[in-house]
Amino acid sequence: MPNGPISDEIFRPTTNHDGLAKLEDILPASFRDDDLSLHTPLREISKFLHLDLSVQRLNNIHRLLWLAGRPMPPRPLNYQISVSREIIVDEKTDMHLVWGPGRRIHIKPLPQYLLDSRFWSAHLVCKDNCLNSRQQEQQSPANNNPYNKLSDSWVTCDRCHLTRSALGFLASYIALIQHPSDFSIAQSSNLLPACLTWSQWRSLVQNLLDNDTTNPSRINERYKFGELRLSRLNKIYAVQRGNLLRGYRPKYQTYGELFKSYLTPITAMTVYFALVLTAMQVGLGTDRLAHNLAFQNASYGFTVFSILGPIVLVFFVLMVVFAHLATNTLATLIFRRERFNVLRRRRSGRA
Repeated sequence: MPNGPISDEIFRPTTNHDGLAKLEDILPASFRDDDLSLHTPLREISKFLHLDLSVQRLNNIHRLLWLAGRPMPPRPLNYQISVSREIIVDEKTDMHLVWGPGRRIHIKPLPQYLLDSRFWSAHLVCKDNCLNSRQQEQQSPANNNPYNKLSDSWVTCDRCHLTRSALGFLASYIALIQHPSDFSIAQSSNLLPACLTWSQWRSLVQNLLDNDTTNPSRINERYKFGELRLSRLNKIYAVQRGNLLRGYRPKYQTYGELFKSYLTPITAMTVYFALVLTAMQVGLGTDRLAHNLAFQNASYGFTVFSILGPIVLVFFVLMVVFAHLATNTLATLIFRRERFNVLRRRRSGRA
């Protein structure tokens, strides 16, 4: 794959007088780096690509991804709509195809730079041909551990990692857009460049499939799985990564949502307690149960439990909220200190 997986004439954006694609037409206006500073992709293309295509958080828990989704391509967009899932445009690649509460599925729009063959040749294809050599080693009979075969630590250059991530992302879109109805849904949801036509997309998919783009040995391991359930990703991150309160992505955006989520089942349980106590009171008014020692003991125990239970549970909810508040406050203080240190270093560097 010396020149990239896309042939030249399938889709090409506006070109300049040299015949090269205008980068400003196929790249975002700006991007945030790891310290949240804004940069122009035109000046730091390699850094931008590593951040834009990164699915490292999912690679970190690759061995447990089967708990969050099936090892199969994602279902097409018409299926997502048929099961009442709402498409949420999300530019974070590690949220691509993650679905959560409210039947919302996050999908990253297809970057226009992935459709330009010359951009692939200049910035995405591994010049050292690491992908092919790595593929041969993965297919060696002596290497029998499937997880070692997919480890990112085997990548010998940055371009190889980018190639696998980009191919995996394209493979996910091949599965998402199979029919004209899928293409129409993608366009109406702003998932595809406006200038891309169905004929061009069909030719692009054929080209990618002819190049064996979806071969599992050539794509990032995250894309061996389709849709991933957010609630299970949160649990996996809470257990394996030790992030008990935040998980993969915080479920609650406000403390009011947190209170509501925990207090709703307590309220339902309290109503059930009231029904049981009322039934016990009626039972104690009957001759048959009024003198039944076992029933009287059960009534006594459940009465005490119904009094203390909600109090204990509400206290537990308050402790959880306090833990979230303390953790978020500490994280905010640490972030503020680190952020101001970065800004001071930049000011001193400019001075």
